Amino acid sequence: MAPSSVPPAEGNGNRRASSIGGDINDFLGNPLPPLKVDLSVDDLRESSYEILVAASGSMALSARIVSVRGNKGLDKPLASSGPASRLKKALGLQSSGISSFHGQKARSTAEIIRDQMLISEQSDMRTRRGLSRAAAGQPTKSTEQMLVPLELLQHIPTSAFTDPNEHDHWFKRQLRLLEAGLLAHPLVHGDSGGVDAVRLRQGLKEMYVKPSGIGKNTENMQALRSAAVGRATRPSNGETGDVLHWVDGYPLKVHLYQALVGALFDTLDQASVIDEIDEVMELIKKTWIVLDIDQFTHTLCFMWVLFRQYVVTGQKEAGLLRAAESQMTEIRKDAKLHVQPESLQLMTAILRTIQSWAEKRLLAYHTSFPEGADGAMEALLAIAVSATEVLQQDVPQQHLHRRKPVADVASGQVEVYVRSSMRTVFAQMMESVDAQRKSVEGEGEPIPALAMLAYDTSALATKEVEKFSPVLKKWHLCAGGIAAVTLHACYRREIKQYVSRLDALTSDAQQVLEAADLLEKSLVQIAVEEGADAEDGGKALIREMPPFETDKIVGDLAKNWVQQRLKMLGDWVSRNVEQERWEPNVLRENYAPSAVEVLRIADETLDAFFALPVSQFPELVKEMVAGLDKALQGYATQIIAPCGTKDVLVPSIPPLTRCKTKKLWFGKSKRGTVEAKNSPMLQSHNHKAPLENGGAFSVPCLCVRINTLQHITTEIEFIEKKVRFGLQKDPTISNMDPKTTKAKHHPPMLHDSVLIVDAKFYRTREAAKAGIEQLMDITAYRIVFGDLRNVLWDGLYVGGVANARIEPFIEKLDAQLGVIAASAAERLRNHVVGALMCACFEGFLLVLLAGGTSRRFSTDDAEMLEEDLGCIKDLFKADGDGLPAQMVDREARTAMQVLSLFSLSSDELIQRFTAATGVAKSGSRSSLPPTTGNWSVSDANTLLRVLCYRCDDTASKFLKRNYHLPKSE
Repeated sequence: MAPSSVPPAEGNGNRRASSIGGDINDFLGNPLPPLKVDLSVDDLRESSYEILVAASGSMALSARIVSVRGNKGLDKPLASSGPASRLKKALGLQSSGISSFHGQKARSTAEIIRDQMLISEQSDMRTRRGLSRAAAGQPTKSTEQMLVPLELLQHIPTSAFTDPNEHDHWFKRQLRLLEAGLLAHPLVHGDSGGVDAVRLRQGLKEMYVKPSGIGKNTENMQALRSAAVGRATRPSNGETGDVLHWVDGYPLKVHLYQALVGALFDTLDQASVIDEIDEVMELIKKTWIVLDIDQFTHTLCFMWVLFRQYVVTGQKEAGLLRAAESQMTEIRKDAKLHVQPESLQLMTAILRTIQSWAEKRLLAYHTSFPEGADGAMEALLAIAVSATEVLQQDVPQQHLHRRKPVADVASGQVEVYVRSSMRTVFAQMMESVDAQRKSVEGEGEPIPALAMLAYDTSALATKEVEKFSPVLKKWHLCAGGIAAVTLHACYRREIKQYVSRLDALTSDAQQVLEAADLLEKSLVQIAVEEGADAEDGGKALIREMPPFETDKIVGDLAKNWVQQRLKMLGDWVSRNVEQERWEPNVLRENYAPSAVEVLRIADETLDAFFALPVSQFPELVKEMVAGLDKALQGYATQIIAPCGTKDVLVPSIPPLTRCKTKKLWFGKSKRGTVEAKNSPMLQSHNHKAPLENGGAFSVPCLCVRINTLQHITTEIEFIEKKVRFGLQKDPTISNMDPKTTKAKHHPPMLHDSVLIVDAKFYRTREAAKAGIEQLMDITAYRIVFGDLRNVLWDGLYVGGVANARIEPFIEKLDAQLGVIAASAAERLRNHVVGALMCACFEGFLLVLLAGGTSRRFSTDDAEMLEEDLGCIKDLFKADGDGLPAQMVDREARTAMQVLSLFSLSSDELIQRFTAATGVAKSGSRSSLPPTTGNWSVSDANTLLRVLCYRCDDTASKFLKRNYHLPKSE
């Protein structure tokens, strides 16, 4: 079906029907397929009322009923003056004795249903007049044979509306209803591209575009009528006679019928059915011939509306649920007699929707019904079980996606509910017990969590047998035994996990095991009693309850304690290092949370170790300390290893070239005109360095690694003190007198223990100290040779010193100092900054002496170079607030000495170089002095590089004559 030719309908305001229908998907879901035409809940309600008026006729709608108020006082309960509702009695709904309408005068059934469906008197009057005119024009036809939207369009003029917007909405609704019934959801399918279908679609489109063309005898109206009647009068299944099929297709008819049945609920109390339900229901049934509704379809819709109303009104009125259950019983009786695809489709959709919602409640019935099973739970169980049985047994196999065994559907379903709900409430108890345990920590000796859980589980089993099992037994004889078996399995899983984590038989462990033993005896007793009525006497239940074996557990707890704990610690360290993100955090010193956890576990390991029997201390102390030292060393090593070394960050020294003159260079180029490919960083940098892309190796993250190693170094002292304290608590060791010892070659236990206590965690200390130095260097080199690469290697002095001074580098460097200040621990901050300063001086010299072919220097640049070096020094001194001035000057001494060479003339440089290497000024080609990177004024390679970057003919000729160096391009 093509999209609707009529645009979406406009809203009609907030009404009761809209709110219920609009929210139903949030609570329950809608089993009906959506309409292919945009008809809102209000549209369906108003259209269904118009069909009801047409199907009922004026005489049926004028019957009056007696007011239920009479002369009774308003402050007293009122009983109906007539007999109680037969339908309410059949549904098990109590009569309120109060009419749905609280006025004093008697009201007709038509007035009641009109008000129930929220139809205004003006709208009702328009509808009646229009249908009366239509009936007068067709005296040979009954009103139920009218094509209602068409008749209303033809016989209600625009002048009947005072509000143009109201007319526009009404007009579009009629067109959409025609489209829904005759094009989108016709009863007689096929011929969607036939003449009548094409004409009708075109007529609807023209009507929407030119609503002024509406009228009784207009050409557009006649064309629309001809096409609509042609579609509506197509016979179905060989029928003859004057029958209209215009609104009886699925699912349109069910949507409309739902709107009618919804009128049975009080507008002021949606959880209550009106006392006039008998009269209103009889009136609603008059639409069956128009909507093609039979008794089975009516029962399905009525059950669905009752169930839906129970859900959307807060599940407070259990009577609605019991009424839905009564209708489910009727459906179950008649399901086998209705095998039409449409009936099966509707039934399956409704039952599955109800079943799905009911199962969500029943799979956790302890949460849904915390006070125990009541009438609502029993009715819900009956509905859920009946729905399952109908879907599994009464629906032919070809209509089911998956067919389960028919036998014992009810007991199997209830068993699923019991097991699921017990598991759910057990999980909730676990969370509650853990919260209670935490709330009483520090208040004496709290009961261990699993012991509390055992007591609560026993209480739950008792509550289950007393408050839920009596109802559940209607479908499953051993419901209480199933609950006991499920709780046994849940607790057994927890006790097994608990025992697997135990390292020693502590007092807490003893309490837990004793409580577990009592619980097991209680659950087995329940299973035996509840299974007595089973065919096997409950043996199958007992087979599902393997014993906890608490006695055997106690005997196995102390085995291989040290080896297992240390292995677990080592594995835990590796996992947490891999998962650590190394990002600055809220901790004061910005160290990694994983370090806190590693140290905490090491501390707890020692606590548990010293809680073991005293006799085990002497032989395990050495292994314990060595194992902890190895684990902490491993943590430190894994922090450092991924970061590599600083060497991978330093660019390789590019090949030496010579500068012939400075005229061309400085005459044509300015800063930024040299292509990036000339940068030695991009040419020679080792791109395999793990720090290249930042992330876990950014400067803040590297600082966190440094802080973490420092934190471990500090905390090691406390761990060593704990070892000494634990040994002093052992009376078998502390009471021994070292003066009584004899053999030097075989020292007694005390001597051996003292040696262990005196020996520190050397491996951890050494690894942390070396790691801090390595990471500080990596951090410094990362900043200088990585993060500041653009301003240093690609910018500084490129195109001439005067055009590319140090200021951009200083600005970026200052920002990096801010990052260090925010990330590095206070006690390490100056050390990291000191490493950065050394890296800056090294990088500065590397730019001057190995900056590649994009740089040239002359003696005129010497003063500016010295000023730039001074800027770096001043940044780190920070007017006395930074590093000590003596330290800065000491580290800058090499750079200052090398800079002095840049003020010398080329002849002087050549003389110094000749003296350093013994190369004659006019000698033949010689080998280049090796590059060591140890720059100094007496180093031949340093002098050679100053000459290579000197842009004058004297230096160029010397280099060409002696070393045949090529010119820089």
